[in-house]
Amino acid sequence: MTATRVDVDHPENQPGHQPGHHTGATATGPGRGGPSREIGWRRLGGPVSVVALVAAALGAVGQALGTVVAGRLAEDPSGALIELLALCVVGAAVLQSVGRVAWAGVVDRAEGRLRADLLEAALHQPLAVLSEQAVGEVLDRVDDDTHEVGALARRQAWDALGTVFAIVPLWVVGGLTWWPAWVLFPVGGAVTLAVVRPLLGELARRKVLEEIAWTDHAAAMEEGVAGRDDLRTSLGQAHLLRRCSELSAQVHRLFASVLVIEASIGRRAGVLLHGLLAGVGAVGVALVAHGDLGVAELVTLFLVTTTFVGQVDQVARHLPDLQAGVGALVRLRQLLATEPEPQGGRSLPDGSLSLDLRNLHFSYETGSFALAGVDLQVAAGQTCALVGRTGSGKSTLASLVSRAVEPEPGSVLLGGLDVLEVDLQELRRAVGVVTQRTEILAGTLADNVTLFTDLAPGRVEAAMTELGLTDWVEGLPDGLDTLLGPGGTTLSAGEEQLVAFARLLVRDVRVVVLDEATARMDPLTEARVVRAADRLLTGRTGLLITHRLTTTARAEQVAVLERGRVVEQGPRALLAAGDGQFRQLLDAADDHVVTTGTHDDTQLGGVRRTGPAPEPPRTGS
Repeated sequence: MTATRVDVDHPENQPGHQPGHHTGATATGPGRGGPSREIGWRRLGGPVSVVALVAAALGAVGQALGTVVAGRLAEDPSGALIELLALCVVGAAVLQSVGRVAWAGVVDRAEGRLRADLLEAALHQPLAVLSEQAVGEVLDRVDDDTHEVGALARRQAWDALGTVFAIVPLWVVGGLTWWPAWVLFPVGGAVTLAVVRPLLGELARRKVLEEIAWTDHAAAMEEGVAGRDDLRTSLGQAHLLRRCSELSAQVHRLFASVLVIEASIGRRAGVLLHGLLAGVGAVGVALVAHGDLGVAELVTLFLVTTTFVGQVDQVARHLPDLQAGVGALVRLRQLLATEPEPQGGRSLPDGSLSLDLRNLHFSYETGSFALAGVDLQVAAGQTCALVGRTGSGKSTLASLVSRAVEPEPGSVLLGGLDVLEVDLQELRRAVGVVTQRTEILAGTLADNVTLFTDLAPGRVEAAMTELGLTDWVEGLPDGLDTLLGPGGTTLSAGEEQLVAFARLLVRDVRVVVLDEATARMDPLTEARVVRAADRLLTGRTGLLITHRLTTTARAEQVAVLERGRVVEQGPRALLAAGDGQFRQLLDAADDHVVTTGTHDDTQLGGVRRTGPAPEPPRTGS
């Protein structure tokens, strides 16, 4: 894993520096610029690598000497030559095996470190970048591409180095045995690579298309598994099967096109190299017949040529694998080059935090939606309800507060500080967000509340008590030790929201953002969630994003958004009594609620619905 770079010239690292008083956040991510964000031969450096390469080089020399001994043995057999040949062959094999094992160990360790660095780089991407990536794509980079790069270094790179080590002594032995070999060997190898090279670009292109097809197929399967309940209830399985079948067929077509290029490479290399071998053999026999070459030289020349042809042919046939490994290497370098989240920054002041939005403008890179000129002030410890039609910008505004997306400088202030100047980790400790969907991890209820962090004993129990969830916890099979996730107890959507509330409470966040936290719930579950939300918001600054206007009753103020602008804001009671946008929303939803009287937290949203009952629907014609 990597370490964060510390700048001794930065104000935060100067003696006497006080938190909350330096001018901004650094943009240095974990290990930025260090070896952990590079992929190169330095990852494989070390004494073990040197030992492996030396062993491979000595083994190649022994193999070349073995061809000379074999030639002498063919011409004049003797026990000493047999022993020397055995020493050359067996010694070369042992050295090469030792070198390969040592090299594989070096690559395995480097691959493990690379996985850790890639995972860290992926998780330290800005949330806006990470949210645009499918889970399958990130897994492909961290798992599949890392495996391909490891295979490239473990096998193809080792074989290429072995070929280089073997060709040089073979070329020397061949040239000393028969002088034309000085020219034939390099020319033969160069011609083979020249004939094969034009196909490599097309092979790389087709492999990229194949990789994209595999990723699309994995993403479709992932979406289908994630949405299996909706697909079943809406009879959408046929669409998923058809979609996956089409993507599978595309994968097979692209894979077949890759095989065509690979087969062509093999044929071209095979014809040239084996033609070279046949020609050398025929010429050698003719020279022996005319007395211009001895039997020992012929055997040595033939063995050297056979080994040389085999080495070059092996490289040519592994070029497709090299292309795949190089493609994976490029993708990993792109991931490691991603700008990480900024590190460091100012500290937030103690106590409750006010929220100020000043002339906030924001637009996504794609699409026409934008926030324009938003001004909003939420006093410390108060709650503001954001209401408006779907697509009016409520969730985007909340994302800017937590820096899930980056706002403009000076447009979002928390506790009087620009959120861009606040240390990002401290901001996340202070701001808690609950959305419609809460992810439940495999573990106990307590683990899901603490997210596997060490907390003081009784902290979780105290949070459940404060949220009024003691009875709910006691109703679970094993209380806080109840296993959740695969193989455990399944929670309803409302119960998952309760877990999210407890997570924020044990963190003791100071700003709470509830983004449609009560959507798609039955009345009883919603009532429990609303009561827990009331307790969670007590004494904390809150943003309450909702379409159910009854849930705005606990908010001190309301802001109405329309097409990215705040068209109305003020105290809820005042807006409800007026004739503005909020009043129109209340009338449209038939959600006019009593805003006076004693608060009863056993009622849905803390208020009762009033007014005449709706007319029964007409039936028939």
